[in-house]
Amino acid sequence: MKLVHKIYLLQLVLAFVLFVFLGFTYFIYERHYKKELMQYIYEKTENQKEKVFQLIREKTKRMKQNKRLYLSIHKRALELFKKNSHQSLAELKKQLIDEFELKNITIELYSIDKKYIVFETTYKQDMNLDLSLISDAKLYLDKVKKDKQIHLADIVTIDALDLGYLIYSYAYVKDGLYLELSFQDNRKHESFAQLFEKSNTKKETTRLFVIEKNQNYWRYYEITSKKDLDNKEKFFQNLKKFPTGRKSYNDKIIDAHLLHKTFLDFENNYAHVVTPLYDKDMFDTIGYINIVMVLDIDVAEKLSVLQRTKQIFYISIAVLAVLLLFIFFFIEANFTKKIERIVNSMKNKKTISEASILSSQDELSFVAKEYNKLFVSLQKEIKTNKVLLEENKRFIADTVHQIRTPLTNIMMNSEMIEKIFKDQKVQSFIDQINASINMLTNSYEDLAYLLSYDTFEYKVTSISLTLILKERVKFFQTISKVNFKPIETRIEDSVAVNMNSIECERLIDNNIANAIKYATPSKPIQIVLKKEEDKIILEFRSYGSEIANKEKLFEKNFRENDSKRGLGLGLNMVKIICQKYDITFGVFYENEQNVFQYVWNS
Repeated sequence: MKLVHKIYLLQLVLAFVLFVFLGFTYFIYERHYKKELMQYIYEKTENQKEKVFQLIREKTKRMKQNKRLYLSIHKRALELFKKNSHQSLAELKKQLIDEFELKNITIELYSIDKKYIVFETTYKQDMNLDLSLISDAKLYLDKVKKDKQIHLADIVTIDALDLGYLIYSYAYVKDGLYLELSFQDNRKHESFAQLFEKSNTKKETTRLFVIEKNQNYWRYYEITSKKDLDNKEKFFQNLKKFPTGRKSYNDKIIDAHLLHKTFLDFENNYAHVVTPLYDKDMFDTIGYINIVMVLDIDVAEKLSVLQRTKQIFYISIAVLAVLLLFIFFFIEANFTKKIERIVNSMKNKKTISEASILSSQDELSFVAKEYNKLFVSLQKEIKTNKVLLEENKRFIADTVHQIRTPLTNIMMNSEMIEKIFKDQKVQSFIDQINASINMLTNSYEDLAYLLSYDTFEYKVTSISLTLILKERVKFFQTISKVNFKPIETRIEDSVAVNMNSIECERLIDNNIANAIKYATPSKPIQIVLKKEEDKIILEFRSYGSEIANKEKLFEKNFRENDSKRGLGLGLNMVKIICQKYDITFGVFYENEQNVFQYVWNS
């Protein structure tokens, strides 16, 4: 039997066993895991949703029953406040409690300035709270500012810290001064935290997050656990913010609302469900854009089906192992050893000369003979390619050289255009052209250095690091301007180092270019040159997210952000220059800035 026939027979037998095995296991997986597990998770999720809906309806109805009373209290509070503006809010609160005999209702008072900031209150957690960043509060403050009427909110709010149910009313006092009251029904009723505290167990936990939005960003916070904080403003400031304008944020809680999507993950025998309660903006109804529920369900029992499937896998693997072992010895006896000898000849880069292989009348004999022919042909091709590679390198070098003249011509013409056309409408286009020219010039200089640094001798002299740094900052001003990333400098005078001026420029240029490329817009790029004892320190500071792979940053062709296109050679070039001159270099994160630091030892 020919070798090819033996292989075909083995392939057919192995394929049949594998197909039967995979078909059976897939059927078990499909039937038990998907059907039972997914239905179980769906029912649990819907049950928890209904609990939340019922509680929202109940609390909204209860709070709105006292609407007339709340308006009367606020009207009286406004009269007393205007009558005696020197009276403290605490005194006013006590007077209202006594006058209205408030036993089951807690009230709090807030004085608000023209910027909608709470500057006096009986509820100390809200002191200095900026209400302009809270959607419902800003809505009603804008209304009372316009019509000078008392407005009671149509929606019930859950306090972000103590999770109590509140309804707020707002009134205009005078220009730049507003009076806000909050009302809380003290009769026994459950909060979301209390509701789920009873039902949460090791096997099932539920958390709720409210989604808020203003003109600038999204944010969310949990309403099923109290926060041990004494200042709500600080709490809101520390919340993670998501700038508006994007379709998704790689954050499941925000994305669940934006995409109207339920996320389901499995980890450590738990199903982790993240789902929005509503499929639309609910601000006018519940006071929040949406509520997102995070549900962790113990599905260990359901996953026992998978365990049984694994047992089937193990039995099947054992059968396959025995079968494959048999096939292994069969293949080894018939052609593996011959293949090894052929491979060894290939590894040693020599022709196959064994007569037992070349004289056999099977496919391996044909492969060996063809390899010998290709080997001889390949040696000829290698010689040819070496010549072509050298020619290609010379071509690139010539091309870089040829770019200099047209680039210089473009720069000169750009300067002439700038002198002739003084119109500010044209200036922005000229700035864009100049920025592009400077970027191209910088890339050209990088490429020219990379082509020559290992063949050309760059002589070392004493140079003024102060002057070169100022010149390069001036060179990049146009680029930073069009990118809305201003450059700020603190450069000490008369700082000199021993190195080649061209290599010094490459080090500086690549750091400034990287800062402009990756820094946060509208925030300054800071360049610092200073002397400290026997050291010279040069730092490039830029605001942005912390660099994750600092240890790989100076490697060749590495890019921290693949969305930012580039050669990926700049920082590797900086590394080469630093190693040549024994410059200590590194990257660290400080005060929300990525800091590239270079240190010369005097």
